[in-house]
Amino acid sequence: MAASHPLDDFLLQRMRDGNISTTALVVTFFCDVVTQHGGEIWLGDIIRLLAPLGVNERLTRTSVFRLVQDGWLESRKQGRRSYYRLTQTGQNYYQRAAQRIYTCHHPDWDGGWSLLFTSLVPEKKRDALKRGLTWLGYGQMAAGVYALSSNETQTLDELLDDLDLKNHVVQMQARADDTESLKTLVLSRWKLEDLQGFYQEFISLYLNARKALHHRKSPGGHSLLMLRVLLIHEYRRILLKDPKLPREMLPENWEGHIARTLTAEIYRELVNQTADWVRHQSLDDSCHVQPPRETTKRFE
Repeated sequence: MAASHPLDDFLLQRMRDGNISTTALVVTFFCDVVTQHGGEIWLGDIIRLLAPLGVNERLTRTSVFRLVQDGWLESRKQGRRSYYRLTQTGQNYYQRAAQRIYTCHHPDWDGGWSLLFTSLVPEKKRDALKRGLTWLGYGQMAAGVYALSSNETQTLDELLDDLDLKNHVVQMQARADDTESLKTLVLSRWKLEDLQGFYQEFISLYLNARKALHHRKSPGGHSLLMLRVLLIHEYRRILLKDPKLPREMLPENWEGHIARTLTAEIYRELVNQTADWVRHQSLDDSCHVQPPRETTKRFE
């Protein structure tokens, strides 16, 4: 793509400098966009839509096929065309992800913690469980011990069902007698300084993106859609590393709050315009399945 707008320059620069996995980007594209437009899409449209990010056809095909092999996507044939959608496992991931990415308001913390003991988990499933727990907001307290500052169990149960680990994890509810000592442990154990740095870089980058968005020459709808995908992708990538802690456990001047506000502001500005653009591309016309049922409103 020949860059003709500051926003296009920003998009291409981030793809060059951001160490962005095409496979992970395709997952974001399905979760943030395809789920909102019928839930299914022709491979040719995926290739065309990701092209402005400098993702060539070979990379897109390889990523999609890999996600099929890994159980994230499934396909059907219609004539000579192949259409793709999230599998049930992919839909479950999407619903869990949506609760973390798009929710602006969090309930007050009551001081309770959920503790998980995972020493009974078979070794071949430990990495998958760790990734899933991290995404849900659990932090690792010690070897085989994870903690979440919430008593919410539904999404955990779904994760354990997906991994067939219901009978391999021990769950307990707990409270700390000394909150200050617990905060000291959390701050030392969960590498929040590194996260603070990731958020600061994200904020700097997407303040520049917002400036490009408001350039005197309006960007095209395709570029707006790609900004939306990249915004959520890079924000999601930080959240994957971020334990879901209450304000009481976070350092002062936590940059994560600013990053969430900035993401919400840019996303709200983009979502209606990009949804209209996708509809005008007639991407919905070929869809034959219902999108996953939304359980989380997006930045409302």
